Amino acid sequence: MNKMENKLKIGIDLDDVVFEFVNPLLEGYKEKYGKDISFEEVFSYNFPTIFNISLKEVIDLIEDVFKKEKVENMSFCEFSKESILDLSKNHKIYFITSRIFREGTLESLEKFFFETNFELVFSSNPYAKTNGKTKGEICNELGIDFMIEDSKEHAEECVGKNIKVFLLDKPWNKNTESHENMIRVKNWREIMEKIR
Repeated sequence: MNKMENKLKIGIDLDDVVFEFVNPLLEGYKEKYGKDISFEEVFSYNFPTIFNISLKEVIDLIEDVFKKEKVENMSFCEFSKESILDLSKNHKIYFITSRIFREGTLESLEKFFFETNFELVFSSNPYAKTNGKTKGEICNELGIDFMIEDSKEHAEECVGKNIKVFLLDKPWNKNTESHENMIRVKNWREIMEKIR
């Protein structure tokens, strides 16, 4: 087999997989509402429930916290950047995200992964009730070999469509049902060990 036949198509979520999302959001929430919520208390991505505010207020908060210039300079999750750069040497990378803030997303990926041949695809967002294809539908259409994800809902939907998922361990996915196509991992180093 030549190298191209061994090339995998890897789907990678962005928020709290590649870039820190919840921690900056919690800081913005504390700044705006004066209430402190710890990372461990975020048991779901259903932020209206977590913050006890309306969906519109959550969307406004996200837009405030993740303005374009901030999106282009978001902090990386531990080991994500170097792992993705390493994977991109032999595999095709698809960033598949349900972000509601799109402005600055492509620019940030081009800034940090300019040497990488990647595609960016936006999916529907079940929390913000945006329309579009689900991550599972996108993965099937693109022929994704596996998805790297942190969302319970997206992971369960992907494995339900026979997509293998590496699920990064987070407080909001603790009650995810186990599945033969789902591998729970603590961090990117574990993902890299299992791929090699």
